[in-house]
Amino acid sequence: MNLSKLFTLSLSTLLVLSGATAHAAKQNKKADPVTTIKKKLDVAGLETDKLAAAKKIIDEHAAKLKEAQAKVDGVLTSEQKAAAKSARKSAKTSGKKRKEAKAELEAALKLTDEQKTKLADAEKALATEKKDLAKALSGILTKDQLAKVGLKTKKKA
Repeated sequence: MNLSKLFTLSLSTLLVLSGATAHAAKQNKKADPVTTIKKKLDVAGLETDKLAAAKKIIDEHAAKLKEAQAKVDGVLTSEQKAAAKSARKSAKTSGKKRKEAKAELEAALKLTDEQKTKLADAEKALATEKKDLAKALSGILTKDQLAKVGLKTKKKA
């Protein structure tokens, strides 16, 4: 009898811990730009050799991209992140235009002047890293393929 209770308790503990670990892993993947880009590459319909070469280049840039994303993520408090998530969801469900949604998001965040400066610097660094990656991938992928992956190239005037 005690053995069955012990087994049930162990099983339920294992399930709770694995659920918490899965949730933490999901949170980490969400902020990982490398994983996001690789997933988009997989569904972009590239030839095998191009896909392998592109993934190799992404792996070379991975550390810098993750570091830049971590700086962006580190600026906001957990309350601000929750407010941002709520504001994004609200803007999406109400069908607001980009400009209106951005204004709503900024109002919900209630950033201090210091946070605004840090966030702008961190976002600029992340954009620079993404541009560097796009430049490296431009030798392999077309502009359309880069756009499918979520990387923009310079527009020609």
